[in-house]
Amino acid sequence: MFGIFVTQKSSDFDDAIDRVLEDLKTKDLGSEEYMDRLSHLERLNRLRNEERPNRVSPDTMAMIGANLLGILIIVGYEHGHVLGSKSLGFLLRPKT
Repeated sequence: MFGIFVTQKSSDFDDAIDRVLEDLKTKDLGSEEYMDRLSHLERLNRLRNEERPNRVSPDTMAMIGANLLGILIIVGYEHGHVLGSKSLGFLLRPKT
């Protein structure tokens, strides 16, 4: 749903990860060289993930959208009709 707004920026670690993955294909599974390359791959992936900025989760975006929609509906209704109660009680509050 939100994938059209997210652009994948190429990381500096992507080339190194690709080289390690290609090298892993030539090594025997379980050999010492394979395990060494695997530890390098894990370290590179960890560094690449630390480099990425934290993103807002889709659940939070959905909650924000639902709150905005609720506000617009309430304001639209109050524009034509009088509402006796406070309308802020209808909004969802974030859990901390």
